[in-house]
Amino acid sequence: MPADQTTIEAILNEVRAEFIEHTGERLILVDDLISDMMSRSGDSETHLLELLRHIHSIKGQGTTFDFPTVTDVAHRLEDYIETAPELDKARLLDVQTFVDVMRRIVESRSDPSPDEVGRIFSSLPVTASATPQTEQTSIDEIHILLVMAKGAQRKIIGKELAACGFHVINSDTPVDAIRIAIAQKPDIVIASRVMEEMSGSEFAQVMNVLEATRKCRTVIATSSGSDEINAAALPKGTAVIHKGSPFIDELTDQLELWGYFG
Repeated sequence: MPADQTTIEAILNEVRAEFIEHTGERLILVDDLISDMMSRSGDSETHLLELLRHIHSIKGQGTTFDFPTVTDVAHRLEDYIETAPELDKARLLDVQTFVDVMRRIVESRSDPSPDEVGRIFSSLPVTASATPQTEQTSIDEIHILLVMAKGAQRKIIGKELAACGFHVINSDTPVDAIRIAIAQKPDIVIASRVMEEMSGSEFAQVMNVLEATRKCRTVIATSSGSDEINAAALPKGTAVIHKGSPFIDELTDQLELWGYFG
């Protein structure tokens, strides 16, 4: 091996080791913040912001240093916190579960195998404490990727979905959502009709073209009337659901049509 290549690999190994060490230190700080929040020691809102800062940093660096699962678990944790109605003691214990999973991965010094990744994600907590069961499908087995810009609307819809028991994954942009969908293969993707990078119709077309995402059910969420959406531009099977009070009812009806329930 050329000397310069050896030097590069040595540097990469060194910075990766630094990531492992620094992430372990961050997670210890997160442990302390969770303990303080559970004991109501200090300002809980300040503690939560600090906790989210650490998790966001870990999420941003995980994939760079060959720990994509750490990035995805951190992302799931952010989604869990965003969709939780409140962070009571039971939900803070769930937050600790996410943190412990990240710690185990980092301490192993290697990203899990694909089979193990599947088991990890299926074991992560969902926001709802109890979920209704049907003969065909348990709601907490359904993973929904919500593609909307950060804001009140996404929080409202995300909280509604999480309260029903769905696993909710958030994405700020359609481009990032495509990456997440390829990696995590959600059952359903709900995208806004209007987005900056591409329209909901264009997003649905991309999801339908890619082999890795073609099986995902796609929903376009709109504040407009259905007649404002060009149905001919949507791939076959794409659903249109209206934001607002009828959203969950319309989604439930659509899930029944798709055969998820009963």
